[in-house]
Amino acid sequence: MENTSSKTKVYNVIIMDRSGSMWDIQKSAIQGYNEVLGGIKADAKTYSETQEHFMTLVLFDSTSVDNMYWNEDPAKIPVLTSETYVPGAATPLYDAMGRTLTRMEKELHDDCNHSVIVTIITDGLENSSTEYTLSAVKTLIKHLKEEGWSFAYMGTDHDVEGVTMSLSITNVVKFEKTEAETRAVFEKERRARSRYSKKIFDYATAHPEAGYEDMKVFHSKIASEYYDEDKK
Repeated sequence: MENTSSKTKVYNVIIMDRSGSMWDIQKSAIQGYNEVLGGIKADAKTYSETQEHFMTLVLFDSTSVDNMYWNEDPAKIPVLTSETYVPGAATPLYDAMGRTLTRMEKELHDDCNHSVIVTIITDGLENSSTEYTLSAVKTLIKHLKEEGWSFAYMGTDHDVEGVTMSLSITNVVKFEKTEAETRAVFEKERRARSRYSKKIFDYATAHPEAGYEDMKVFHSKIASEYYDEDKK
């Protein structure tokens, strides 16, 4: 199957914990997310001739899993504020991930020229999902990684290594629950997304006739080195 679209569609997906324990870093989480959003907007503008960016933000706690923005133009998305990001309740991590990934996969099924970057941000262990299990989410992630999707996990205040290993996620950043480290880890995420867009641009420029399978292999490669700042 050949790549017939002139632009690569880049789907920026952020699944962000809104449980009560996030109160401790509410301000820095809001500031950090807004920096990431600003970076996505900048990348969309920089690479507008070869890429079309979309933004999805899912906020979750045990009262609801909310699609704040779903595959929308980043330029039209407002920043988070203390009124739109209000932590509370428990942590249905598996439900938030499962619902988001299942819907995204279904909607992108017939779109061959796309790249998906999923980042999960949480400060606690799963404790309240009712629809998805660890096994179901892991199976989904492994399948989507084979399709070239990128998965990253930013975690604090829990067994980050154990959780990410159980989910089959290898792009991992663990940080201390302080304002300074929260801002730093979001800045790392902003840089990672910017490098990712640059790599897509460079590959498309060097391989204008690349087909679907070629693109999938390439996306899998850059997905595996998402947080590696030495891999330009």
